[in-house]
Amino acid sequence: MAFEDYYNQNPISVVDQNLWPDRIAEVIMQFQTGPTIYTPLIDWTNRSQQTGATQSIYTELLEGDVNFDAIEMTAQYVLDPAHIDSRSRELGVNRYGDKVQLHSSSNIFTMWRHSGGRDWRPLLRGVLGNNIVRKIEMISRNAYLRGPKSFWTYGGNATSIGTLVAADKFNLAIVNAWNLRLGNTGSPVIPGTSAGVRVAICPPGVVYDFLSSLAGATANEASMWRDATLYQEKLKYEIGSYKNVRFVEVPNDRFGMNNAVLYNCGAVQYQAVVSSAISAGAGAPDPELTAATDKVDDVWSVGQKDVVHYIQLAGGTDMSQFAINDIVTIHTLRTSAFGVANGVDPLSGKTVQRRIVKIDSDNLRLSFDRPIMMDYTTLLTTDTYAYVTKGLHIGFVLVLGSRGGVMGNVAEPLKFYEPKPIDDYESVWRYVWDIHAGWNIWEPNLFECHFVPVSLPKPGGIISPVDPAAPLVNPV
Repeated sequence: MAFEDYYNQNPISVVDQNLWPDRIAEVIMQFQTGPTIYTPLIDWTNRSQQTGATQSIYTELLEGDVNFDAIEMTAQYVLDPAHIDSRSRELGVNRYGDKVQLHSSSNIFTMWRHSGGRDWRPLLRGVLGNNIVRKIEMISRNAYLRGPKSFWTYGGNATSIGTLVAADKFNLAIVNAWNLRLGNTGSPVIPGTSAGVRVAICPPGVVYDFLSSLAGATANEASMWRDATLYQEKLKYEIGSYKNVRFVEVPNDRFGMNNAVLYNCGAVQYQAVVSSAISAGAGAPDPELTAATDKVDDVWSVGQKDVVHYIQLAGGTDMSQFAINDIVTIHTLRTSAFGVANGVDPLSGKTVQRRIVKIDSDNLRLSFDRPIMMDYTTLLTTDTYAYVTKGLHIGFVLVLGSRGGVMGNVAEPLKFYEPKPIDDYESVWRYVWDIHAGWNIWEPNLFECHFVPVSLPKPGGIISPVDPAAPLVNPV
């Protein structure tokens, strides 16, 4: 059982229902195997598609207050009639899309053919399907993060993401507050006998931290935890329930990254400047080097040989601030909106995270577990192409009291395009998609965003939350 069982309005539900043309069956496969957690939580409408408008305005009548004082027995008129007013909400749309392409003479194509592939185009279609899942999933997650911060809560005594410290890890005491604040009854998240429960969607590190805290709780408190393996009908990725709240763990991707973690978005330990342009495909160790120390995790030869195998940091960078297996964030936008001066903006599409696998302290260079797969080639300031930030990792716990907190609007449904190669030799193949859709907060009192420092896995160990030893360091 999954959230999709209860949320059948989905801009990509046609994929889940297996209605794609047979000729792009690889896309179907990618959708069926790729986890979607946040996308099916959105309530979807196609009002813009029906009306042709790029913006829909929903107006709601506000009934007047009720005066329950008695009136005189001899009154002939009601002198103070009940008043009415209105309020409205807006749903706009934007266009989203992407493409994948490959030249028939590229190394990837050659290796695919030599490995026994007869038609490499399904490879591209599969990548395209995964691209759609990941993009729509991130936009759906970010829709909740664009809600009013007055509804946000934090671990410990913190008042913003920027004031969280390592000791503010997840505590089960917050569950009582969720049951109070999210007691509004709308459309239940889970219909039927469980209609009154809340659902908390969290990363594995939060689960690790609160199960650790549960071990130190009183016997009475600990006995309230119910493991999901005891359920007859558990949700997909559900791990258990506590005081009427069911906990769902967002799965890591195959690189260990998790959509419910805001990497390095807390207090900054160190921030460095990338002083040379990064082209897509750069940043991983040289795959032609055969030493174990030049292979990722002593196993993988990653990326291509004819690219830059590192990112270049600016002069003056303190390389001792970085360690092997640190997860750092590469980004172009800095923001103070979350309480961190010049911090990471998790809502930016140019914000990515990578695990450090090689450090060249003499030349001020970092290499990662996989290439950086987008271009950072535009100067932000003099000699600055991007920032590399190491800070407190923040766990994002999305708690739902009812459905309907965020509304999605589809003006033009998901479409695929397979343009014919236009070069003389028909050698460059492209697969493209787009959708016209919008996301907007609809009922902010039906859900809550809760933030805590979070533990993360690393090869052979755990990255525990650590308070920065010094204020923000920035070479620029």
